[in-house]
Amino acid sequence: MKSIKHLFAITCAGVLLLACSADDKTVDTVTANTTFGAVLRTIDQDGAFDMFRVQNSLDLELEEQDKEGGALLDRVELTVSFIDNNFLDEDNETDRESVLNTPFGTIQRDAFAPGGDLGLLRTSYSYTMQEALTAMGVNLTQVLPGDQIALDLELFLTDGRSFDASTASGNVSGGSFFSSPFQYTLTIDDGVDFSISNVRAEGITVADATGININPTATNGSYHVDISIDDDEDGAQLQTLNIYREFVDRSIDDTGTDLSQDEALFDSYTISSLPLVDGARTLNLEYTLMSLYNGLTFTDLGLNDEFNLRYELVTADGRIITTDSDGSEYYVRINVLDCNLLNATAPVSGEYTIKFFDSFGDGWDGAEITVSIDGALPATPYTLLAGSAGEAKFTVPDGATDLVVSYVDGNFEEEHSYQIIAPNGFTAAEDGPNPRVGPIPLAVCE
Repeated sequence: MKSIKHLFAITCAGVLLLACSADDKTVDTVTANTTFGAVLRTIDQDGAFDMFRVQNSLDLELEEQDKEGGALLDRVELTVSFIDNNFLDEDNETDRESVLNTPFGTIQRDAFAPGGDLGLLRTSYSYTMQEALTAMGVNLTQVLPGDQIALDLELFLTDGRSFDASTASGNVSGGSFFSSPFQYTLTIDDGVDFSISNVRAEGITVADATGININPTATNGSYHVDISIDDDEDGAQLQTLNIYREFVDRSIDDTGTDLSQDEALFDSYTISSLPLVDGARTLNLEYTLMSLYNGLTFTDLGLNDEFNLRYELVTADGRIITTDSDGSEYYVRINVLDCNLLNATAPVSGEYTIKFFDSFGDGWDGAEITVSIDGALPATPYTLLAGSAGEAKFTVPDGATDLVVSYVDGNFEEEHSYQIIAPNGFTAAEDGPNPRVGPIPLAVCE
């Protein structure tokens, strides 16, 4: 048995050596082949673009590598492109207003200097969004969230050869050592912190849907949301908030009558008229269910029907910020549910699971969920100490008469989300990003 163990140990060591040297092999292979080319390695990259702040920049630090330690470097030619991802007719590319491969200058050989541990040639390069738009002749009013600006680099050597994104292999363009994409693409952000918190139809909230409950045991209240709009300019970049409503009938009866209602403008607010709180325009919005029905009645509703509300911002220069993607910050789906509420008078006993999520991946930054059973104090805290996801469990004993679960905020609330699973396996509550602070309503459905 000893010899087998020794053989196993040697085999494991060989596997570890192969695993550890995989990146080194990539480096050696590329280095050995630099006689056939050269690379521009990304040492550092920083910057982001949005649709308002045209002085934002992309900042790069680049390192040139060739077989002669930089002696082959002649120059780097730059081009810039605008990729229009908001054209109206997806089947008709003529609607697309992209501008491709506009000459954008040259980085000359004398802009490089030795740097880093190996003393290879390095240079810094920066450009603003305004500089790119001006070069391409693109007006700012053409720029919308989701559009892209791409910077392409072509490296020329003294022997006349050149290398760009089309000639870089996968190991070179995206490898852990030779990160040399020759292209840097930034997607345009909307530049607005738009959040809808406290989303609820006060009768019930189940899973990821704010719901109207048609179960005979249910009591439904109003639809109520708190909206915050922050453009870093006290709302000066924005003109109007429009709210569109749609009803989708997914429970068509035997007569075949489809009660669906197409999306139409439902409500509108002038941004400058909204209260300014800590630099953000705010709106406490409440609709009675009768107004949300918009001519329908409660008896017209069936299981899985849905009301969709789409929020749209119109900028001061006439551009539109919105999306129709379910789960995005600008789109809310209100499902019609049929839930017999098991915890209407007392908590359901058994084991509950709290699932934590953090979009940045560094834990909950001081936020926590607390649990108190039958008034026990202090409440028991649960949190995500590190990472992007985790879970915790708590048990409600038989005979318990009261359960209070609360959310306590921390830093970077836009990163936090959670889900609470009831003992029967169904989702009892879910919220985030920017979860509502305070008691969490639990709905354990049958």
